[in-house]
Amino acid sequence: MTGDSAPPSPSALLLAAIRAAGSVAAPRSAALLKETADAAQRAGRTVLQLRAAGESMMTLRLGWPAGSAPDIEQLGEQAPAALARIPTLVWALCLKAAWPDPTLPHYPGQPFSAQLIETASAHLGADSKSVSTALERLLPGHGLIVAVGPMLYLGPAVATLPGPTIAALRRGHHRLPDPYQQYTVHSSPHPPQAHADDPDTATSPHELTPPDDAQHSSEHISRSIITALETARGPLPPRDLPALNDPDIRAHVQAALADIGRTLIRTPQGTWTTGYPDPVAEALAAAGIGTLSPAERTVLALVLLHTVALPRAQGRHTHPQWNATQHSVTLRELARNRTLTKTTIREALRTLTAAGMVDTAGQGNYVPGPCLQRLSEPSIAALWEDLILAGRPDGHLARAIARRRQAARPTAPSQEHT
Repeated sequence: MTGDSAPPSPSALLLAAIRAAGSVAAPRSAALLKETADAAQRAGRTVLQLRAAGESMMTLRLGWPAGSAPDIEQLGEQAPAALARIPTLVWALCLKAAWPDPTLPHYPGQPFSAQLIETASAHLGADSKSVSTALERLLPGHGLIVAVGPMLYLGPAVATLPGPTIAALRRGHHRLPDPYQQYTVHSSPHPPQAHADDPDTATSPHELTPPDDAQHSSEHISRSIITALETARGPLPPRDLPALNDPDIRAHVQAALADIGRTLIRTPQGTWTTGYPDPVAEALAAAGIGTLSPAERTVLALVLLHTVALPRAQGRHTHPQWNATQHSVTLRELARNRTLTKTTIREALRTLTAAGMVDTAGQGNYVPGPCLQRLSEPSIAALWEDLILAGRPDGHLARAIARRRQAARPTAPSQEHT
């Protein structure tokens, strides 16, 4: 987040909401859809309109147009976290079950059963509890599969996979483990066929693509920069983005980011990242889009208290940054908070880690995550104030903060009676 005060456009808010929530309901306005697609294209993204299995309405998701997919190898240690070994195996089985013929479109695919995947995984030596966790929580959480009644389907995130990824999956399709041929139980050797008139069958994605105008090299460079910044797990050093030293390129990047409800951020360490401008972040929070649950907020506050706030109060560091810390906290220490169970804390940590708000430092040690470097200076200050309000709500400083915030709130217009 940044302190930008310019009001965002409807298309920028829509694109920011898609990024925060993963998908949003498609608006009815054709003009807004076109404006949204144009803004996404300028930032190196494309907007997909689809209805996934089990959904009753069309939704919008962000995809990657040809030539704009992120190069994970170039991101190095800042590449997004990959699935662990067993969830990857489960995902491979799901993909082969839903997509048995690589000459056909990969999405929406065909329905398959969880029992089929569990049996195949067992034959391959996978731990049953880890398989169940992948099927019930991890893969659905990433949008890779969805459950509709007793059947599983490929999730809407599969429709957004970059073209090069799909091409690689087609080439290596024969190497995917095949649950139907090897481990079939209580079913015919052939997968069930999805029919076009089946109301529970996902619809193919429709890409909202603006006209393909001639592109200048500066625009291509800007899109590449935005792609790297938006997909990197944490900030990138200037040596990885030398083109940002060019004022024209930097201005072009900032304009394209503004069109999608994002902004360019230079961290105190001199690295580059992106975040939500404060007006966009406030609008999303007011709408409840991309917000944390009460338990997740509590656990995040506890992590920050143990790793940053308390060490600072004890004189072990003096900087105000949330994730520049050498101090960590364990699940056992967090569980001393009697208002939350260990199970609740563990689940919240899993969600916060996936979102980049919490990171791990060795086995069982947690620290603030790289996502916190996307905060603006006003947001960093507000977070410190929130901890003061939570830690000592009856103190003089807390009361002063509460009075100042109350005075800053806009007053509702009075109603005049005629």
